[in-house]
Amino acid sequence: MAFKLRERVFELLKEVPGKEWAPQDLAKELANRYPDECQAKLDRSAALETQDELVQQLAREIFGSRRRWEAGYATLRSAGKNPVRLRWQNGSAGMPVAEDVEQTKIALNQILFGPPGTGKTYQIVEAALEVLDPTFLANQVRESGTDAELRGKLKKRFDELEAEGRICFTTFHQSFSYEDFVEGLRAVVDDSGQVQYNVEPGVFKRLCDQARTSGAVLGVGVRSNPRIWKISINGTFGSTELGYCLAHGEARIGWGRTGDLRQEERNEYYKERGSNDQNTLNAFSREIAPGDILVCIHSAEDISAVGVVSGEYRFEATVPSPLRSDYQHVLPVTWLYKDLHLPIAPLNGERSFTQKTVYPLDRFTWGDLLSYLDSKGAKPVKPMGTAEQPRLPYVLLIDEINRGNVARIFGELITLIEPSKREGAPEALSVQLPYSKKPFSVPDNVYMIGTMNTADRSLAAMDIALRRRFSFVEMPPRAELLEGLEVEGVSIELLLTTLNRRVEALLDRDHCLGHAYFMPLWGDTRIERLAMIFRQQILPLLQEYFFEDWQRIHWVLNDHRKNDAEDRFLQECPADIDELFGEGVSVGRRTSQWIINDEAFDRIEAYLGVIDHKAAAESHAAVHEVLYEDWLVRKLVSGSIEVKINGAPVGSTMRALRDIAARLAVPLHYAGGGKLNTRALGQRIIQEIEARR
Repeated sequence: MAFKLRERVFELLKEVPGKEWAPQDLAKELANRYPDECQAKLDRSAALETQDELVQQLAREIFGSRRRWEAGYATLRSAGKNPVRLRWQNGSAGMPVAEDVEQTKIALNQILFGPPGTGKTYQIVEAALEVLDPTFLANQVRESGTDAELRGKLKKRFDELEAEGRICFTTFHQSFSYEDFVEGLRAVVDDSGQVQYNVEPGVFKRLCDQARTSGAVLGVGVRSNPRIWKISINGTFGSTELGYCLAHGEARIGWGRTGDLRQEERNEYYKERGSNDQNTLNAFSREIAPGDILVCIHSAEDISAVGVVSGEYRFEATVPSPLRSDYQHVLPVTWLYKDLHLPIAPLNGERSFTQKTVYPLDRFTWGDLLSYLDSKGAKPVKPMGTAEQPRLPYVLLIDEINRGNVARIFGELITLIEPSKREGAPEALSVQLPYSKKPFSVPDNVYMIGTMNTADRSLAAMDIALRRRFSFVEMPPRAELLEGLEVEGVSIELLLTTLNRRVEALLDRDHCLGHAYFMPLWGDTRIERLAMIFRQQILPLLQEYFFEDWQRIHWVLNDHRKNDAEDRFLQECPADIDELFGEGVSVGRRTSQWIINDEAFDRIEAYLGVIDHKAAAESHAAVHEVLYEDWLVRKLVSGSIEVKINGAPVGSTMRALRDIAARLAVPLHYAGGGKLNTRALGQRIIQEIEARR
């Protein structure tokens, strides 16, 4: 029993005219009124287990149809199906349109699943915006005049967010690994020609690092992807200079006799310094930029403080008492963490600090450092940011998530992506990554949205650990989106519905055909476009589904019930085994061959016959026919061309037309060079024969 969502919505709207419905409320009412149909839908779905999940799915389907219902409002009203306009109270399936659209109801991990061609990848644009900018999404849905206008605005905003680094897109495949997703070793050649193996973060870790440092920490002046520098202020912890700097928001180093390092000329004192000292002075005065991070040491093994550089380098001619007189090189610093006593080795590849006063720390990122401090319970001097500066959400989009080896790709992180195990949650967990040996946790502002093709692997065959940690949103074929679309009298909605009923009967609902294959017909309703879709997409997909079991494909296309062989997409030809292999050779049960009838793709009767073979037979009446020698060329009511010779149908209409064209000197190509199809060539031949009479 199919749930006829569109019909049921119209029935309800007519009963309660003028009521302002939210998709969620409408879905609840439908579930109460039609329990048998809802239960049947629940039984058919592998992802829906409870009544609440079914209501959520119905709400999504109702909201997803909003553009088509609004566009067809005038027609529906004149037909009496929908006497009042459907008022969209919600900006999404469960969220009100308001200036402060909330994100609390959006799952952190979700997968859009369904057969090929149901718009899963297309839908991720809206899914990402529902997380990142729900107010913009809701406003555009209400204000955009057409689907094309809406899509253009949403895609533009999506691209902007991707350019900001808040959206990351990847595709899983058989070779995708943990090293690509989390972190791995990469071989690089240094300046001396030696090969080194560096630990490089993968796509997921990079996004997590960026998400962890967003929002609140930006309010204290940390720049995007800051460099991290080690600094020792007059040795290790306890010096007068270090205490003064921490108290007064500064970082200082000695060698004051060099003078102001902003000057291009260097004095003799500077030139007498060793290379390490010169590198330190240049880094402090020229390379460290506002927004970079300083890690001040407690000892050779421990961190004492962490701060962000808040201004430009300066040189002080007079040093405040009681500091050493040569500590004249100054950087303004906002010290974020003080009084630390934490080992640097877990972050720095198990290495201690060296004696050099200032140098970059390249083995870890700002995100790594924040995660490490959080895991050790370190508290900032004051909260970084305010309640008005929450961490911005980030989205990882994973296309074809079921094509990768999930256990191999996620590794130990499969546990950390659970909402209850995210950073900041009461039961938060962190792990030590295998290559970098750094602690890692997943921030609570990282959303994961995947797409899953059920024809590649069914939901039931998915990794149980993955299924338990993701919310699944079913995206079935939606033939109703093709309502009113016709190609020369063939209802595309009915064509898709009929094909899917047969596929589901022979296989299952995971292997249906998606509506997206036929959506281009809205802009081009010529039979040539439909033929291209069937020839290049539908038939190859059926071949894949049925492992080239041509007999069952023959059944799906209803070819076995079509009276006219020219209307059959697939034709069965008996094989002469004795001629092929000689007498006495047994080749088993398969004694026939299947051929694809190219001419059927250009005949509208072939598509009518998929829906109803009787309707195809009725369409064979001729509206025009001409006789040339022994050939009778007929133009049918559908526009198709048929050729008979001595009263019997020819084996190939196109071959017969080419023979006639050769005799009449009718060209076989358009002026632009393209080949004429059966219809176009037949029409030209009819015109030429009549012109010669």
